[in-house]
Amino acid sequence: MATERFTGKVAVVTGAGSGIGRASAARLAAEGALVVVNDLRAEPAAETVRLIVDGGGSAEAVPGDVLEPGFVDRLLDGVAERHGRLDILHNNVGFGGRAAITEVDDATWARGIDGNLGATFRGIRAALRIMGSRGGGTVVNTASMAGTGKVVGTTPYYGTAKAAVIHLTQEAAVEGGPLGIRVNAVVPGSVRTPAFEAYLAGEGRLERYAAQLPLPRVAEPADIAAAVAFLASDDAAAITGIALPVDSGLSAVLYQPALG
Repeated sequence: MATERFTGKVAVVTGAGSGIGRASAARLAAEGALVVVNDLRAEPAAETVRLIVDGGGSAEAVPGDVLEPGFVDRLLDGVAERHGRLDILHNNVGFGGRAAITEVDDATWARGIDGNLGATFRGIRAALRIMGSRGGGTVVNTASMAGTGKVVGTTPYYGTAKAAVIHLTQEAAVEGGPLGIRVNAVVPGSVRTPAFEAYLAGEGRLERYAAQLPLPRVAEPADIAAAVAFLASDDAAAITGIALPVDSGLSAVLYQPALG
């Protein structure tokens, strides 16, 4: 990158072993941040670190499960202790699937809500505590267009939790402002991640899907990462509490039932 907006800053990205998280970690590192890469599995986290270091950036891997009690606090406290600061947190962990309401049992519902909302809450809570005592920082949460309306076929906990992430972003922005902390969300539409490609598995399905979007291209992980970097930077110094769609215009379209 031509700019180095994050030189001297320390960032944490959760769920950074692939897709949006990996792209976000790479973008923040390319602009000068030391990036702490978290993922559930050690191997993808290490691969993200390798890609960043090979590109001339600085990164370290801290694998672990953000659903494990106490892990998020240990992760962020450890970063602040090792590096003396925590400037940027990208709460990116999330997961979904295909299921109807009647097919989801209590345990699956609870895990889905915790993974898509609870982990983000715990990240925000720790960030407010740590950043607030150190003069401020920025938090970016990954929401989803599924949180703005039902995506037919997707499991109900995903959209429900992502809708709550958007509101939680507003809650945290209001509480974080006096502490010097900005909190925003990106709201991806369809993104060419391994998970989405698997979701649309089949000859030509991804291309047919993309052709129906107002901007006829599926977003790349790098597109979301660019929005994350903007919201985390001083270029967005007066922006907090927003949910920024990065969706190829999907949110501009009103669904219309067939008339004939």
